[in-house]
Amino acid sequence: MEHVVFFPAHDGSPAFRRVANLEDAVRLVEHLRNIEGVNEVSCHALTEVPLAFRAYYRVEVPTGAPAEEPAAVPAQVADQHDVEVPGLADAVAAPQVEADQPSDEPVMASANGRATDGAKSLGFFA
Repeated sequence: MEHVVFFPAHDGSPAFRRVANLEDAVRLVEHLRNIEGVNEVSCHALTEVPLAFRAYYRVEVPTGAPAEEPAAVPAQVADQHDVEVPGLADAVAAPQVEADQPSDEPVMASANGRATDGAKSLGFFA
């Protein structure tokens, strides 16, 4: 297992040296203390930290698209709790149509990098 030894350099700036094993680290610390007179030395073991990756999706709105302004609500209606915005019910009730566009790229399963030969999955339901 690799180790790293931290110590101040001759000019006072922080310095370090990586070594292959604990025995080499001990020899380096002995050299720094006995030969170079360095008193402030620390030794640390380097171990691998396991990592996991998750898919992250970010939604972006194009900058050139005009934004629709919401319909103004009359003042006497604004005080009521049950406000109905015109056109909102139609937008919510409209069926959602998914566009099926052919692509030359292979379909990938959720963040695992394997092709699924056309099968589509959201990943977290599989």
